[in-house]
Amino acid sequence: MNHQHHLKNLIQQENGYIGYCEGCQSYNVAYKNSLFILSESEFACYRQVMADRIAMRPFFTTHDKEWLLKTPMPNYYMLFSTNELDELIQMMDEASLMMEVDQILRAPTEKNSKPNS
Repeated sequence: MNHQHHLKNLIQQENGYIGYCEGCQSYNVAYKNSLFILSESEFACYRQVMADRIAMRPFFTTHDKEWLLKTPMPNYYMLFSTNELDELIQMMDEASLMMEVDQILRAPTEKNSKPNS
């Protein structure tokens, strides 16, 4: 599998960005000091985890972090404030919308490029 990585920037904000690599068919979700490279289904699952606070528990710190998320890696957790979760979810929603628009715009082009039967 040999391809070049051309990351299409879907959304960029002060605290992160979300891009899509057509070669890998993966999303790069960068937020603060984290980078996740996710398939389309993983992207949807990650968004759902954040939105529904799945597997998260309240964890109040002196640094305004309110939510603790255990990761699959032993002894590694992620901490979020409610505002950070809201911002990340908004970024993921906007990126999803951009991908849907892109797919709609490409659909007529893809139909026309198929050989006639």
